[in-house]
Order: sequence, then structure tokens, then C-alpha cells
Amino acid sequence: MAHRGSHSLAPENSLPALEGAAKRGFWAVESDVRRTKDGILVCHHDATLKKMFGVNERVANLTWGEIKKLTYTRGNGRENYPAARLRMPLFAEYIEICRDHGSVPFIEIKDDVTDEVIRMVRDMKMEERSVISSSKFPHIEAARAASKKVFLHHIFSDEEHMQKLVRLGHAGVSHKRTELDDISAALVEKTHALGLRVCLRAGDTKETVLKMLEMGLDYIPTNAILKM
Repeated sequence: MAHRGSHSLAPENSLPALEGAAKRGFWAVESDVRRTKDGILVCHHDATLKKMFGVNERVANLTWGEIKKLTYTRGNGRENYPAARLRMPLFAEYIEICRDHGSVPFIEIKDDVTDEVIRMVRDMKMEERSVISSSKFPHIEAARAASKKVFLHHIFSDEEHMQKLVRLGHAGVSHKRTELDDISAALVEKTHALGLRVCLRAGDTKETVLKMLEMGLDYIPTNAILKM
């Protein structure tokens, strides 16, 4: 899974990063979804624009008309793309990219936009191929209430929430561990025994990816690898 797209080549969550990952055949392309002041869904990780656009303002406080005039001031490879390609992507554009290139949209919900996201992926015929991801369990519950078809992924889950995920069905988790050595085979086996899929963050070297595969992880996010 390309975390925030292939952001070793282009700014994270940018159109070139998302499209670059999909064109390279990644199983899934992960991105974050937020809502603008006028209700437009866009792909952006932080609540504010400071880190990536140099603007000390919240996404939720600006209209799409204001945001689309901005270009990334930070990120890899900006010199390789025209300014028109370095604006914030619409969420719909991200789904189109995944659909056109056969990648799974791995959608991390940031704002309370779950119902809108489900409606859009359904309208774009991507409901059964989409993953709804969040660290906030109410977003996960809202996604299942809105759709029986999307796959659910709870970020940094725990025993209590894993049991809830079992009841919701068709789901997976990541465990909050920073080192692979902190993950026991028993924890992976227990997660699988519950019928849940599991991943860890992040496979940023080939050696780490291979170790994750040996551990039996089901999907592997990466920030750096373009091809094994």
C-alpha cells in the first residue's frame, strides 16, 4: 500500500503521488480525506495547510475555490511537475485514479465525512473495492452502518475494539508498535483467529517488507518503496 501515494517522488497526497502509485501497480493507494468550508471533499492529511502549503489556515475554514489556487511548498520532486499538477486533489479525482488503474482506495477518514465518502465511492462503483480507515472508532462504526460492502481498517486497535470489529465484520487492524520485534507471532495469530486482517507501519525497506511477509501480515504500507 502506497501511504499518501508515492511521496518519495512527489508531495504526499498530491495528484502526481497518487497517480504515480496507481500507475506502478500498487495494490492500494492510501490517502486522507477532509472537507472544505463549502463542503467539498479533498485529499489532505493535516487539519491545517501549514506543513504542505505554507498557509497557516485550516482546510475547514477555506473554500475549494480558495484552496485550489494554492500549490505545494514542500515535498519531493516538486520541480518535476507543472503548478497545475501541484494543487490539492479532489477526493473524486483520487477515486478516479484508483478506479482507472485498478488500485484499492485505502481511505483514511479525518473529518466527520464518512457518509459522504460512502456515497461517493458507491456512486463511482468502487464501494466493494474501497477500504475505510480511521483511528477514531465512531468513523468505523459509521462506515459499517452506511455500507456492508466496504472493508474496515481500525488504526492502532486494541482488544476492546478488535472484538467490536469482529461483530462489524470484513475488517482489519494495525497494532500500535514501532518495532517489528515488539510484535509477537502470538499477536498476529490471535488477530487472524478473530477473522481480522493485520498490518503494521511501515515497510520502508525491502528487508522490512520481507520480514513483514514472513510474519504473515496481510497488507503492508510503505512510504519509500516503489518496486520490490
